[in-house]
Amino acid sequence: MFPQPGRAAWGFFGVLCCLLPAVADAEKETVTTTVNVERDGPVFRIHSVSRVFSGRDTAWSVLTDYEGYVNFVPGMTRSHRLDGQPIRVEQRGEFGVLFFRMPVHVTLEVEESKPSEVRFRALEGNVRSLFTSVELRLDGDYVLVIYKSVIEPDFWVPPLIGTPLVRAAIARKLDAVAVEIERRAALSKVSP
Repeated sequence: MFPQPGRAAWGFFGVLCCLLPAVADAEKETVTTTVNVERDGPVFRIHSVSRVFSGRDTAWSVLTDYEGYVNFVPGMTRSHRLDGQPIRVEQRGEFGVLFFRMPVHVTLEVEESKPSEVRFRALEGNVRSLFTSVELRLDGDYVLVIYKSVIEPDFWVPPLIGTPLVRAAIARKLDAVAVEIERRAALSKVSP
């Protein structure tokens, strides 16, 4: 038996309503982030570049504002710097887009090479492994934020659509970081 036409239309309308907020968010952002993702079994290799209108000091202050991540990184509900050395940060949140969302919790060891690079390594949580570097390179009046990561999650990621989902989720988070860098850069030019 075929579905009734009215039900099919409502199903299409429901899908459209779910997608509209993502499209609206994308139009609000002025910063674009190029994200490349390669998948090798359960391992994702990510390379991303954002070009932001900012000085390196402002970009560095956003990048190392570990506890402030909850204020501008989508899906992050906790980011707490633990006492002691080396720097360790405990994070909780949600990873994914649209219908695919997974809770994430991780404790990271952080190595800072001021003013140009921060490296993160997962110590525990629901990732089997995570190695990330974020490099800041000057480009005239801009800063290139170069993100490289190798992640093996400890949760299932769909095989056929997993790579586009990871790309979209990472782009959303990195765009938010780039927007925050530009927001703080604009504020610093206005402040005395």
